[in-house]
Amino acid sequence: MRIFASTYPTVLTSSTKTTCDGICVRPLRYRYFWFFGGLCLVGFVLYLTLTPQPGRAPSFIDDKVAHAIAFTMLMSWFCGVFELRFAWRIGVALLCLGVAIEGAQHLLTYRTAELADGLADLGGILGGWALAALGLERWAGVIERWFVRDAA
Repeated sequence: MRIFASTYPTVLTSSTKTTCDGICVRPLRYRYFWFFGGLCLVGFVLYLTLTPQPGRAPSFIDDKVAHAIAFTMLMSWFCGVFELRFAWRIGVALLCLGVAIEGAQHLLTYRTAELADGLADLGGILGGWALAALGLERWAGVIERWFVRDAA
């Protein structure tokens, strides 16, 4: 007898909703690949924001615009992996990442922390959320349908 069965998300087949430790993941065949790809993007953002001189962005891209683009990309990526109803959790996690980056930059002698960077991160998160709500959240499924063929 499962008393708490109704309080947990149901684990279903790959053709329907699936769960990953209680968080609903989109029904993607290669969801672990997409999730790992997102973690690699987070690692790349950490590298760019915490190394002394990782490379210069083109002069026409402002630092705050680069922050907003990076967090829009991250939010859009993870909204493509997880269901949109969990976007607020993704947003909170990314905002915590942005705050942690600024805190780490404050501790580094070769970087400076700025409130404006955090606000740009927040703007990027909200922009990515808006793009996902407008339909971009299906990007991973679309790519899988384009490139992955069933063996049937």
